[in-house]
Order: sequence, then C-alpha cells, then structure tokens
Amino acid sequence: MSTALSWLWMKFELLQWWRKITLKRHRSELCALRTARSMAPLAIFPIILTVGLWFFLLAGIPSLVLFFLAQALLASGGSIGAILGIVVYLFHSIFALLALGLVAPWLFGWYFIAAGLMFGRTGRADRKEAELVAAIAAADPSS
Repeated sequence: MSTALSWLWMKFELLQWWRKITLKRHRSELCALRTARSMAPLAIFPIILTVGLWFFLLAGIPSLVLFFLAQALLASGGSIGAILGIVVYLFHSIFALLALGLVAPWLFGWYFIAAGLMFGRTGRADRKEAELVAAIAAADPSS
C-alpha cells in the first residue's frame, strides 16, 4: 500500500514540477521570439541561445549523467563493472537517439522561424507567438 501511495505522490509531484518547467520554457521562448522580432536580421541569435539552453537542460544533462556513469563503471574494473558500463552505454545510446528524434522537429521548427524572420517572413513567427501565448494563458491563470 505504501508503495502505491509513494508512486502516486511522486507522479503528481513530478507532474507539477514538469508543468512549472514547461511554463518557464514557454515564457523564455516567447521572450526570445519577441527579441528576435525586434532585431530581425540577427533573429537567429536569441533563438539559438534559448533553444540551445533548453536542449542542453532537457536532453544534454541526462545524457552527460549517463555517460559519466558508464565511464565510472568501466573504470572501476572487474567484469561486473565492465558489463554494467556496456549496458549503461547501450541505454545512453538509446536515450540519445530517442531525445534526438523527439527534439529535432522542435529544434528545426525554431530555426525555420528564425530564418523566416531574417528574410522578412513573419507568418510562422506569428503562429508560434499565438501558440505560446495560448499555452502560457492555459498553464498560468494568474497571467
């Protein structure tokens, strides 16, 4: 019984934490988009900084943790350490491919928005801004 309760507590606690992270990501993306609009010829720079930061936080840090864990297991010596290190490497590879597959459309979508702004096309940026404003309003009723 306590395992089920702790699982439910963790699920709802992590879900609220994830919602806070998503809200912060949406707000920073909206800020970057508005900054990119104000400096259209250099629109790629605020977008690269914001999207790159979120990519590193959401995909890079877990990948680095797995990589260093595998290195530590392999360096610890012994056959069990080597086997566990290889298993962690395989898990790391699967995680990296999955993260790349999930993040690539989001990443390239932002780069196409920046390229459009640099060449004077604002249609895609307008749609993304409306989408972000709606997502922020739905997630945060106080704003």
